[in-house]
Amino acid sequence: MIRSVTRASGAASQEGLIVDYDRYLRRCARAAVGATFGVFALTALIGCQTDQAEVAEPISAYRDRMLVEHQQEVEDRRAEAGQRSREHLGQERARIQLAGSQSEETKRASLMTEPEVDEVPAPADILTEIPDPSEAERIFADRLARIEATAREARVVNQYKRVVQQAREYLTELHRPQQVELSLAECIQRAIENNYTIRREAYGPAISRANLVEAEAAFDAVFFLDFSHANTDQATSSQLMSNQNDLRQYQGGIRQLLPTGMQVQTSVGQSRTFTDLAFATLNPAYDTTFTASFTQPLLRRFGLDYNRAGINIARADVQISRETFIQQVRDTLLSVEQAYWQLVATRRTAMVLAETVAQNWVTYKSIEARGVHDATPVELNNSKSRWQSRRVEYIESLKQIRDAEDQLKNLINDPDFKLSDDLEIVPTETPFTAPIVLDQFAEVRTALDERSEIRQARLAIEQARIQTQRAKNETLPQLDLTFQYDVQGIGGNADNSFDSMTTNRFRSYSVSVNFSYPIGNRGARAAWYRARSQEHQAVVQSQQTLDLVVTEVNAAVRQLNVRYEQIPPQLDAVKAADGNLRALQARAEMVDPIYLETELNTIERLANTRRVLLQVITDYNVAVVLLEKAKGTLLDYNNVAVTDESVGR
Repeated sequence: MIRSVTRASGAASQEGLIVDYDRYLRRCARAAVGATFGVFALTALIGCQTDQAEVAEPISAYRDRMLVEHQQEVEDRRAEAGQRSREHLGQERARIQLAGSQSEETKRASLMTEPEVDEVPAPADILTEIPDPSEAERIFADRLARIEATAREARVVNQYKRVVQQAREYLTELHRPQQVELSLAECIQRAIENNYTIRREAYGPAISRANLVEAEAAFDAVFFLDFSHANTDQATSSQLMSNQNDLRQYQGGIRQLLPTGMQVQTSVGQSRTFTDLAFATLNPAYDTTFTASFTQPLLRRFGLDYNRAGINIARADVQISRETFIQQVRDTLLSVEQAYWQLVATRRTAMVLAETVAQNWVTYKSIEARGVHDATPVELNNSKSRWQSRRVEYIESLKQIRDAEDQLKNLINDPDFKLSDDLEIVPTETPFTAPIVLDQFAEVRTALDERSEIRQARLAIEQARIQTQRAKNETLPQLDLTFQYDVQGIGGNADNSFDSMTTNRFRSYSVSVNFSYPIGNRGARAAWYRARSQEHQAVVQSQQTLDLVVTEVNAAVRQLNVRYEQIPPQLDAVKAADGNLRALQARAEMVDPIYLETELNTIERLANTRRVLLQVITDYNVAVVLLEKAKGTLLDYNNVAVTDESVGR
């Protein structure tokens, strides 16, 4: 399982850290120049290593600035919250807490936030007003029973029965022969298994790991084998020179680059020389040579930090690709949940509109039936216009249901749910309507610990530092020390030549020092300046990422609280509009333009208040998911674990 092993550093004091790295590198350069041989070069190498404790300090300072001592205030808030919980015993409540533990030495005050409502409405009361079409029969029966129990006139009851009958006819347009019920958990499971984006991004860590192996392969030993054949026939002006020569050479060995920058090569080669020179003692002559050479850079390209820079960058890329994959999975799950709740909302909107259209149809038919008595053409046309306008909205809602189903299927990418299939998806998840108590500071701390974007920014800073160190090393002069040792043997045939070499009779060695330095050194200095600028850029990007994460968490907490605070008053508005309509219909004695306009407006007001309530409930459920996404804990929230099966292979 991928776990968080690093924390992203904040931007505070980062420029000071960069200056410290430059001071380290200058110290390394002076040590390398003054200690060409032996132990002093290793001391300079160790001095170049980074103290990782300095990197992690700024984020703690960043978070400490956010945590203010409010302990007494928090205790009072918790006592009040506990009292309210006891008053509303039996209601469903959830509490989101900070993942992880807090040390005794660094206890911080909390900022408890919860929706400020006088009374927590029962979930059943809310969902009854915005039912799913699959619950239509039960909801219609409950509403009819309530009207029968409260209505004083049978005319009101009969009128609602006509509404129910017509609404049923409208809802038949929604249903299709093939239906499938899906819970939110099933949609998430299918998306994880089949979503194209997740499957595509899953290759990222494997590609990055292949790049890491490729970088490590720079230090693999290389076997080489060379062969050449040269035959010359040229005119000469002296008998002391040969006219014809035949030279055959082959050489085989191993060469390798060591992490210190040293190039090591060992080889065994043999040559066969035939000449027409009369003074040649051996003809043909076989020459066998064993060679060992060592070339060690002493300034430029010296040390583990420089030569392993590519490996360290590739290793950081592996971690970044993992975090990117986790981020993509999280974003995909967020899209799935948003699409699911959008489908829930569109279906329940269609249910609300079906009853509204039926209400307008019943009003229109009632006026049409009274046309021969007291209804005027103005009243008839007005009621018909309202009915047909709501009918258009209902048809549009059916189209939105199809769009929402396609959007959900396009995110799931399940072969069982093809986009070409005329399939009705029935969500079985009940919208969440209970209040949530939050510790805002804890949510921010969790986000700072869990968000993969912060860890990516931290790794980007580390990569930029490695590039800066490498570019700094490139500004040094080139000073290489080379040592070569040869053992030679010669004979009239290949065996004698090789035996002669093994006697270790003919030995030779050479030591050379090569120095070079570009005049002005503008290219290396420009590259170093570019690397430092990119490091500063990465630090600023990290600071921006931290601020964006905190802003996102704060906005998600506010939206969660505000959306719930809107539920009770909006539910009261729905109940008031429904009661107003029933009372208006019960008192109707004659239909005139004023009454007709009032009744039609009341029907529309009831539909609008229910749709607003549905939107608030949908936004509240989406806000819960957005908060988990902002904290970086959406995978844990959905019990999703990301594992890396290739580790350990």
